[in-house]
Amino acid sequence: MKSPLIFSLASLILIQFTYSQSVEIMPGTERIFADIQWLKPLGDDYKWTIFSRTRATVDYEDENRDFFSGLYLNYTMKSGFGASLVGRLSSADAGVDVGPHFIRQTKEVTFFALASISLQSELSYSWFSILRYTPEISEKWKAYSSLELFSAFREEGHVVSVQRIRLGLDRDGYQFGFAVNFRATGRPYRLRATNPGLFFRKQL
Repeated sequence: MKSPLIFSLASLILIQFTYSQSVEIMPGTERIFADIQWLKPLGDDYKWTIFSRTRATVDYEDENRDFFSGLYLNYTMKSGFGASLVGRLSSADAGVDVGPHFIRQTKEVTFFALASISLQSELSYSWFSILRYTPEISEKWKAYSSLELFSAFREEGHVVSVQRIRLGLDRDGYQFGFAVNFRATGRPYRLRATNPGLFFRKQL
């Protein structure tokens, strides 16, 4: 990897960390996973928002690295439906996606779903969703659970799918517990990697 690209990726991660609203580290049995996110409203009504996410995975043995960073410009109506424009950079490729989304947030439940299509010559489309459930257990403790799903397709069919599951506890914005990541690729759909472990997350 050339120096300018390394510098660009390092700068992007530093900016993400500086403005982050949540940081997660997940040491698993096979690899370590890190995730940094932030959300910026462009008005008091939250109709226009900018969401950014950077995540990285590093294998312990062969040191294979998987990197993704995305910037999402979202317009959301009161119903929860809206549209997103996504710029993304990863260790595999880069591009721009567009598509509809739906978001619903209450005191205990957060749900977000996005169906998008790539604005490139080659047909590519994907589905991303995340569901978080954080019910109160006591005055200071909450349960924390999260299910994240991602699938990408091309004209010939399924390319990759990822599932991330988190089950744990929350105290004062610190979340921790059991985690597992699954990854499947190809046609037919085949499970290629499983990475169970622990997660530690800070909601800033």
